Amino acid sequence: MRTLIFLSLCSALPAQVGGPLIGYVPEGAHIRPMYGLPAAGAIGAPLDAGRNFALTAIAPSQKFALVTAADTGELMVYKPASGLATVSGAATSPDALAISPSGSSAALWFPLTGKLQIVTGLPDSPAVETIDVSFLNASPMSIAVSDDGQWTVGLWAAGVYAFGPSGVVIPLQTDPGVVSLSFFHNNHDLALATASRATTIADVGGATQMSVLYDYSALSLSPRAIAASFDNRVVVMADGAGTLVNLSNATAVDCGCSPTGLDGLGGALFRLNAPGRHELKLFDAAQGSVLIVPAALGLAGGRQ
Repeated sequence: MRTLIFLSLCSALPAQVGGPLIGYVPEGAHIRPMYGLPAAGAIGAPLDAGRNFALTAIAPSQKFALVTAADTGELMVYKPASGLATVSGAATSPDALAISPSGSSAALWFPLTGKLQIVTGLPDSPAVETIDVSFLNASPMSIAVSDDGQWTVGLWAAGVYAFGPSGVVIPLQTDPGVVSLSFFHNNHDLALATASRATTIADVGGATQMSVLYDYSALSLSPRAIAASFDNRVVVMADGAGTLVNLSNATAVDCGCSPTGLDGLGGALFRLNAPGRHELKLFDAAQGSVLIVPAALGLAGGRQ
């Protein structure tokens, strides 16, 4: 493994950082920017959005975030350049929020009603559709939504189910023990991970054809997330203990962390966790490198 350290910018003044924007990262009730370049960057101070957030999903394009307000639970689109806009028609206080690979759609889960809400047209023209999944009598362990919002797939104890247009429900035939899933960018192909191997389902709702992507049973992993690069050429699986597997070329590295997910930052770059008690780490799957992003110089105690 080749580990690169993101150095604080030498020109940073107290409480300031400079350079190009890498993206954004949620931390508690706030969102922080990441500035600089791969090999030289830092986390900036929290953005002043005027509200605290309960749930935050940063769009992979890094142009906006889908958030819920900590006080009212309302769903909003937050653009750092222009502020907050409420998503009309969305119910309040979802228990889970998942954004599509390119950020144009999202799925919300409401356990009290047993309903999913699908938001399409993000960020500027959001529309909301409600799907009743109360027949499953449980909360999903994972949710994925396609970029066009046509298909939403959830992982329940009863199995993996796909929900499509006009109320279509399809129980998908998958390996037993699926623990993580995600759509590829701009199509209806799905990647799934179990403890022993990763598979794909091509064209959910159409051909729905399953194939093996990579067998990693010899590594004794506990997958936590699976995701594809922006061009769908690289698929990455993150293990809860820190192993990162590039499923496209069968290579593995150790991030020295416990990944909470694989959040796309463009290309084949993924955010593995959020700042807080632990270092923020990124994974450049194209280079096989784990990158550490420190707080900016001048932030009190490394945080502000």
